[in-house]
Amino acid sequence: MKKYLYEIFGSNAKIENWNGKSKLPLYLKNKRDYFVLSIGDVQSVLMKNDSETFNVSSFEKEMEQIEKYAEMPVILWLDAVSTYQRNALIKNKISFIVPNSQMYVPELGISLKEFCAGKKEKVEKVSAAAQLLLLYFIYQKEKEGKKQSEFATYLNTSDMNISRAVQELKGLGLLKINKGGTSKLITSIAVGKELYQRSEEYLQSPVQKKIYVSAACFNMELPFAGETALAKQSMLNYPKHMVYAMDKKLAKDIPENAIVEPNLMADSDYVEIELWKYNPMVFASEGMVDIVSLVQSLKEIDDERVEMQIEEIMEEYRW
Repeated sequence: MKKYLYEIFGSNAKIENWNGKSKLPLYLKNKRDYFVLSIGDVQSVLMKNDSETFNVSSFEKEMEQIEKYAEMPVILWLDAVSTYQRNALIKNKISFIVPNSQMYVPELGISLKEFCAGKKEKVEKVSAAAQLLLLYFIYQKEKEGKKQSEFATYLNTSDMNISRAVQELKGLGLLKINKGGTSKLITSIAVGKELYQRSEEYLQSPVQKKIYVSAACFNMELPFAGETALAKQSMLNYPKHMVYAMDKKLAKDIPENAIVEPNLMADSDYVEIELWKYNPMVFASEGMVDIVSLVQSLKEIDDERVEMQIEEIMEEYRW
């Protein structure tokens, strides 16, 4: 944190232990570590969150309490933050710093956009094949390397696609290539939640296109997707029509006369099918698309209800 603040503010920034911690109620005193951040003549309390639990409401209440005792603004210190967590913090005007990554401190006149604009180029999204390979490492949690051909077989894609995906992810520092005898073995830098957090900014929505099919003609076994899949895992109300996902390559199997215009029909008379850039069945579970792909497919929806439920299922998900 010290190095990060020095890079931004120079010698004007100082961080030291906060000696006012003793004034706090016991439940706050023992819950977190606290520091004083000084930028010139302006002081704030840094509240460090070492827990994996992320709860905006709890942060807000704790910070209000600490501010009363400290009589200065409070800034949340996080080691990592997802896109949805960041948006939730900003929406609730909660100041936060993620060292070497992001900063949002409106009381100091620093906004996330202003800071990122001069520090970071636009992040390119990975290809569909690279994302599919990332999902393998996120979900399989394997640390042993595999040959390129083994990934091609498991993911039901070509060796060429895997080769390109490996080079793409290696260039981003997410994969490594090690020698195992005469073969090259591919491993990831991390697995599970850690890999997801490191790669999230590069992920894209798997949805290429949406089509609508008459409910009377729909007889395919497809995984639930979109708001239907989210509703099945959360308190979100079900959408007016069911949403499914399928590999875009299989769209040709749908008869042309089954495809309808949704604005000409009642909601219950049709289903929505998302055509994905990769096969959603590869990592589908319990009749639903995988959670990482689901979140990416919903991130463009500007709906607070959806955002809140995404936060909850991601927090509860067992990596």
